[in-house]
Amino acid sequence: MIIDFHTHIFPDAMADYAMKKLSESENEEYRAAATASALIENMGKAGIDKSVVLHVATKEHQHEDILKFAKEVDSERLISFGSVIPYSLSALEYVWKISDEGLKGIKLHPPLQRCDADDERIFPVYDLARALNLVVLFHAGWDPSYKEEERCTPAMLLKILRNFPGLKVVAAHLGGMHLAKEVYETLAGKADLYFDTAFTAAPWLDKNLFRSIIRRHGADKILFGSDYPWHLPQMELELIDSLGLSREEKNLILGKNAAALLDLTIE
Repeated sequence: MIIDFHTHIFPDAMADYAMKKLSESENEEYRAAATASALIENMGKAGIDKSVVLHVATKEHQHEDILKFAKEVDSERLISFGSVIPYSLSALEYVWKISDEGLKGIKLHPPLQRCDADDERIFPVYDLARALNLVVLFHAGWDPSYKEEERCTPAMLLKILRNFPGLKVVAAHLGGMHLAKEVYETLAGKADLYFDTAFTAAPWLDKNLFRSIIRRHGADKILFGSDYPWHLPQMELELIDSLGLSREEKNLILGKNAAALLDLTIE
């Protein structure tokens, strides 16, 4: 089983508009339509069995809309995460709702949500997520919309993990986009969290450093992710294939780790 732990889609009626606006803001080309049907079609082309679909709430009124859409697309093949704005007065309410709806996790994007990941004012969100056994996936590292900011660094993640042992944390983009050296020195092999591989088939990441992070942190803590529709799954799959990993390491990264984290049964 291959599980893509990092994908994005929107409701059909707004997908094209949303991606065009994001593409302009981030000065980045996207590779496919950000709809559920297009994602499933591309999963078929790449041999992906399941995908985790990540949503990001950036405005208060989006809490309910995103929860509704997340529940709508949650299915056998698409595993949908919810999202909360960490500073919102409604944050804890929606963490409960995400759990009550049977969703398995929460996506947080500190740059877009205008917060620092380790701000102690949002620690109650992590505490409740831990109590409800929800996965918390962070956009980690650099973000093209806010190039001068550092809202989720390896040091910040380490602070969160030390305060909330047992919290299921995934740091996207191999622990921090554009921060691979800092990830290697600060987090790899030193903290109990997962890294996903989303958007790592890109010039910002040196392949040798990528391999070194896997070796130090352990293949059992790496999750395959594409960042669809910004990258197609084939791009990250080809990168992983090029690293010279063992079959067991690749099996862990491509699906076994995700299945264990999400409590899925692999036949």
